[in-house]
Amino acid sequence: MEDEQEEEPPYEDPGQQVATAGNSFVHALADVLTHLSSLRPPATGQRVTKFHSVRPPLLPIRDYLFRIAKYFQCSRECFVLCLVYIDRIVKLHPDFTICSLNIHRLLVTSVMLAVKFFDDVYYSNAYYAKVGGVRTKEVNALESHFLQLIEWKLHVTPEEFDQYRSHVCTVGAASRMNAEETVG
Repeated sequence: MEDEQEEEPPYEDPGQQVATAGNSFVHALADVLTHLSSLRPPATGQRVTKFHSVRPPLLPIRDYLFRIAKYFQCSRECFVLCLVYIDRIVKLHPDFTICSLNIHRLLVTSVMLAVKFFDDVYYSNAYYAKVGGVRTKEVNALESHFLQLIEWKLHVTPEEFDQYRSHVCTVGAASRMNAEETVG
């Protein structure tokens, strides 16, 4: 009998890279979002949206994102999708600024929408509200407003997905290298 060689798949599954990255991917995404929200400090005269809180939440973005990852029990691809969705808001609405006052609500809403769109199983809005630390009525309003802001465009092409995933992975690798240099 001839030795049969396994054929490699004709394409790479970028979602698999996210799934195997696990916590390190969520950690890298937290770095990206922390940086993004720190670029424009909250200022008077800034456009205030439904996503804005009165003061920055005490829970750091990284801890909030890990809380979402733990309790949403969603696929890791949803974390790439949430970044795509948040970026769509910024691109469609140049006057929309990501800052420490709105990043938490943007996160819980964008991941919730990603789960509902991408995963087969998802929870109720009441559950997501409880995990996110907001009232159910508020999460319902945030969901509706978010969908309007992105013009209901939840589909992400494989190329777009891979672009955002690669960006987060690059940031994660750079963060790990910086941490190793600091320690070493």
